[in-house]
Amino acid sequence: MEMQKRFPYVFDFLASSQLEEGADVKEFIKEKVDRIYYNGLKKMYKDIDYSKFRDDIQIENAIEILNWTMFGFGEKIIKEIDSFKDSKEFGKQALKEWKIYSDMLKDSFYK
Repeated sequence: MEMQKRFPYVFDFLASSQLEEGADVKEFIKEKVDRIYYNGLKKMYKDIDYSKFRDDIQIENAIEILNWTMFGFGEKIIKEIDSFKDSKEFGKQALKEWKIYSDMLKDSFYK
């Protein structure tokens, strides 16, 4: 959220790039974004405590569900926000909403 406040137009540009329909740049953007997502996921999951997962859960599947949820939520947020310039209150609401989802996932997958 701090980065969004400091550089709102960068985030506006990144959000608008996801909506690009031009065939000549769409694949280029997808490749760049996919690489960023992949590197972000590696960082996010590098110190995960697998011992917290329930014994009857297949961890790889749980993580895949978590990824789908996070990316789907991110896409929803990008579509709802007009500009990141004045996103402070919107960001607070989004974090509250995300907490609901993350708590549900914890209740589903953790011991």
